[in-house]
Amino acid sequence: MFIQEYLFDPEAQAGLTVYLHEEKAEYERVGDRPFVLVIPGGGYSFCSEREAEPIALNFAAQGFHAGVLRYHVGTHRSFSHSLADAEKAITKIRELASEWGIDAEKIAVIGFSAGGHLAAALSTLSSMKPSLCILGYPAILSSFATVMKIDAPSLEECVTKETPPTFLFSTFEDNVVPIENSLAYLQALEEHEVPFESHIFQKGRHGLSLATERFGNRKEMVDPRFARWFDACVEWLELNWADKAAQPALFPDLGQWPIRALLESGENKRLLLQAFPSWADKSRLKIAKNISLQQLLTIMPEAFENVSYQKLVSQLIDPRKEE
Repeated sequence: MFIQEYLFDPEAQAGLTVYLHEEKAEYERVGDRPFVLVIPGGGYSFCSEREAEPIALNFAAQGFHAGVLRYHVGTHRSFSHSLADAEKAITKIRELASEWGIDAEKIAVIGFSAGGHLAAALSTLSSMKPSLCILGYPAILSSFATVMKIDAPSLEECVTKETPPTFLFSTFEDNVVPIENSLAYLQALEEHEVPFESHIFQKGRHGLSLATERFGNRKEMVDPRFARWFDACVEWLELNWADKAAQPALFPDLGQWPIRALLESGENKRLLLQAFPSWADKSRLKIAKNISLQQLLTIMPEAFENVSYQKLVSQLIDPRKEE
């Protein structure tokens, strides 16, 4: 494994440490690997070592390239500088891509607590967005920006449809960052139809990291149930990064497509809202968006009293073919 540190600001000790798999004859069929960038927490006062290298090495053990971002904290605390550090890290990873077999289209960021705040900021405020975002017990609300002594917006208000798919894990009992932070962010993702997976464990204190005996410095920092987040996260990464060509295609009959997929076409959206005017109310549309028109016809045939199912489906277009 090749390990290298790139300093962005020597005085602040801000920079990127990468853990890259070297090419070996036995790996000839592996090809380019995804990259997971780890952003440790610490309230913007320090960078937690328990949420840094141990996390990166665990992802490296799963076959990913990995890296740790150490950003402006403590006496050098500055949200704008920290966000710039994260953007520089993404840029450096992309620069290393061709030399080290990094798939530049598969860069994920994982942040813990304040690092989760920075990861969420990178995923919402920056043009240098990762392809996937992982948030561990993240600070999100503007009230916590005040607590962390940084000038940052409330990040749930910054979510857009361009925010990358997100994996979020936390605990109901978090004794430092209330669960409302996670719930507010999840609600914003849902409202903007950003795919997400969430694991909110009932038990567990703040800052559990991997929650295993080897990385828990006190008994209360070891939690086998919470530790399951890591395996679930790796599965989620593989699910989202799976070879699209190997995945089953959508049904050729557009009537069997999920309505939300049809709505990706502007023309389809016009036709569907014309056929079902009540869907202009987002709360009504949410009820139907995950089923198909064919399922809707079966469940609620009365919805088609003034609409011909066959005619409507014949007018729809495949959103992937829309120019």
